[in-house]
Amino acid sequence: MRRLSLFGLLLAAGVCVPATQQSQATLASVAVGARLVAVQFSPAAGWHLRTGRVHACPGVRASRCSQVTSVASTTRWRDCLECLPHRTLSAMPGKSIAIQITVAIEHPPRVDPMFSWPLQVKRAKVTAGFEGLPRRIGVYQASTRVDAREVFLFVFFGRAKPTVRHVNRVNAELRRAHLG
Repeated sequence: MRRLSLFGLLLAAGVCVPATQQSQATLASVAVGARLVAVQFSPAAGWHLRTGRVHACPGVRASRCSQVTSVASTTRWRDCLECLPHRTLSAMPGKSIAIQITVAIEHPPRVDPMFSWPLQVKRAKVTAGFEGLPRRIGVYQASTRVDAREVFLFVFFGRAKPTVRHVNRVNAELRRAHLG
């Protein structure tokens, strides 16, 4: 849980890694025998998809930790893929959803296996008032380890308490997503 808190703080601070470390992270992943691939969302009507590139985790060498982030949202993503999406969320109407998934390989692993892939959002676990976001935004966060990969999930809803339909829509999108 300590790793998730640190990851959340880095997202809130808007820490993004320069592109120059991307090739180093890819080489480091290959060097240690781990395969790091972004989550691939399946194209679906009404969803905007973006995928980042593999790079070193903030503040460490790529041989220690590499990560990559993917997003799927029903409104245009307006922020850095790995940043806490303040601009995206401020433009988000109540019916909108944004999913942000970061996959990392860290040596040694910091996240325990909590549940299996695909992750499933529980409506009762959505909270509002997350790290300086407006109280109208509901957030679901989770982390787990799948094999050697650490998976961090953030789901942002345009309302503090999403409807059952919104949660079902997120879970359907997560079921279609492929963890490489």
